[in-house]
Amino acid sequence: MSSGAILFILLSCTLAVFCNVSQYLCIGRFSAVSFQVLGHMKTVCVLTLGWLLFDSELTFKNIMGMVLAVVGMVIYSWAVEVEKQSNAKTLPHSKNSLTEEEIRLLKAGVENNPLKDVELGEAKG
Repeated sequence: MSSGAILFILLSCTLAVFCNVSQYLCIGRFSAVSFQVLGHMKTVCVLTLGWLLFDSELTFKNIMGMVLAVVGMVIYSWAVEVEKQSNAKTLPHSKNSLTEEEIRLLKAGVENNPLKDVELGEAKG
């Protein structure tokens, strides 16, 4: 085999490994629809790289399919952002810390109810 063929085989294997790792990382972070959108983007990239690197033929049908896929991805991304913004306006902000009154009530509850040893059933302190 020529060194060029070996280089393309190694490049293909490397890209396949990165593709699988990226899919693994995306599975837990995205919804099923978002994961499918990423899969379609991968297909568009494969077709484009095949055309650029290997001079494969792009038919009108292929081009229209890629354009439709990209337009669908843009519309989906826009819809998700609009939904996030509308949810952010309607949901109250969660508190990150306790107020001084809440801390005082918690301390009073701990001081008034002594801890009990679960094993011996005796009060501590």
